[in-house]
Amino acid sequence: MRASAFIIAAMAFGACMAATSAAAGPRIDARAFATLAATCAPHVDRVTLEALVRTESAYNPYAIGVVGGRLVRQPATLEEAVATARSLERQGYNFSVGLGQVNRYNLARFGETLETAFDACRNLRAGGTILAECFARSLPRYGDQQQALRAALSCYYSGNFETGFRHGYVQKVVANAGDVPAIVPDAARGRIEPIPVVPAGGGTPAPGAPRPVSAPAQPRVLTGSACTGQTGRQVMILACNRADGTSCLRCVALPR
Repeated sequence: MRASAFIIAAMAFGACMAATSAAAGPRIDARAFATLAATCAPHVDRVTLEALVRTESAYNPYAIGVVGGRLVRQPATLEEAVATARSLERQGYNFSVGLGQVNRYNLARFGETLETAFDACRNLRAGGTILAECFARSLPRYGDQQQALRAALSCYYSGNFETGFRHGYVQKVVANAGDVPAIVPDAARGRIEPIPVVPAGGGTPAPGAPRPVSAPAQPRVLTGSACTGQTGRQVMILACNRADGTSCLRCVALPR
């Protein structure tokens, strides 16, 4: 596996560990997220990005996923998140941060630090770029936009086009695209100090139950090219049941 693929893989495996407990922390509401998505990651369809973030962090901008362990709870404030991340760094842990669960080893590539990576916009921009890069790699291989998008989600999770299917990650993202409810942000709480980490296989479960998974969305598969004459490539969203019957295809220019 190439070094870049390894970094992407490390990002994703840590990210999913944060998702089941991140709901206990503060969350971004649906309206604010829609604005962030349009401003900070316009190269990824909002519904796709919402489904990914819901799976990765449950909309908690301060979520931290630890590879080989987990936090006893998720940070409640930016200051607490930064203090915890710095503590994990000093202890040599591999971990991922923020809405898109961007790995610590990917931050420098996007000009980010542990202090800036919890900014919702900057985190979405980095995560969206990684997904777009994965899609640019998967589209020539799979051809069909929906298959390529699912393979790109696997790539976001593991650095390759297969592991995300075997571990059920892709299926979770697709299911989360079917129903994305409005979320009311919680009040910030807690003191500003590092949160303890529990090694894998030990300690008590982190607070918060796993989120219910809705039924998978049924996408419309289009044939031919709807982007003829445009310089962009095709990106299809996951939830395509529009009442007006309009196309669910979006043409965007992806990074080369």
